[in-house]
Amino acid sequence: MRFMIFLFALLSSVAWAAPGSVAILQYHHIGDDTPRVTSVTAEELEAHFAWLKENNFTVMSLAEIQQRFENGESVPEYTAAITIDDGWRNVYREGLEVFKKYNYPFTIFVNPKLMREASSQYMDWEQLRELQKYGAHIGNHSNSHWHMTWRYQDESEQAWRERVLADVLDAQAEIDEHLGEQPRQFAYPYGEYDVALEKMLAAHGFIAFGQHSGPWTRYSPSTSIPRFPASAQYANLETLATKLKSLGLPLVSAEPKEMLVASDNITPSFRVEVTSTEDFNPNQMNCFAGGDVLQPQWHGNTFTVQLNNELPIGRSRVNCTVPSLSQQGRFYWYSHPFIRADQTGRWPD
Repeated sequence: MRFMIFLFALLSSVAWAAPGSVAILQYHHIGDDTPRVTSVTAEELEAHFAWLKENNFTVMSLAEIQQRFENGESVPEYTAAITIDDGWRNVYREGLEVFKKYNYPFTIFVNPKLMREASSQYMDWEQLRELQKYGAHIGNHSNSHWHMTWRYQDESEQAWRERVLADVLDAQAEIDEHLGEQPRQFAYPYGEYDVALEKMLAAHGFIAFGQHSGPWTRYSPSTSIPRFPASAQYANLETLATKLKSLGLPLVSAEPKEMLVASDNITPSFRVEVTSTEDFNPNQMNCFAGGDVLQPQWHGNTFTVQLNNELPIGRSRVNCTVPSLSQQGRFYWYSHPFIRADQTGRWPD
């Protein structure tokens, strides 16, 4: 009995530790002649890689991070991963020398159907094989990069499931045929997903990545893993550094699970439960919806955020941050994604 009391006291005296967090960078184009909103120049990319090296970050492959989290193993204090969506040809042309210089592991998510239909715009299999020599892994971005949650007119649920699953599995089969068997990693086109799509991917062994921001931890749902955009205004290292050092909330659950809200739901809310608030002061948490600063309402380990102003049609997200008490200069970061449809049930690209 005395031993048990001593053990409890010992465990209680150990400070609560933040979960191991991985900041995943998301890129698209590399170049100065492509749309700035999805582009980073080769000079900016090299500056990002140099910063990671100078600040003693460990850059790991998605597969190794996944294995560590699944095995209950830790990741280094400062860990990052690198992802590039779409497989544009300028990634090879402008990025090759940077990849050679740093030899960091990174993942390129490709669309095999688009590679065939617009071969002048996208990398070919030979170029992807060459990039594999310098750290590249090749992931699945669907066959044709369309809005995967959209149903055709009068399309049944079963027909939609069969169509979507064929699109994903056909793309994976072609990737594996040309490059050898790759880890089952999927990036949602436009970052759009729903619960049915998540379950379908999980049933076929995929982990999946969105476009809402925040670090990846062992608490993150395996089919809605967040990433930080690192192009355009987000390429600025002054702000990107804060995101790279951010911590993931120890998430228990988040509601609603669906991104999509109806067109008449103009001010939705969301609710998040965490395992602990020991390493931050809940009253210091702020949430940001566009230009609005929102104050979450806390009840125990659960907080609720209510939007005040109209959510725009299309994709958006609410980011919540709060400073860590034990790690000076680091912030916990949570992002909740939304899609508000128009009256036809659609939204822009």
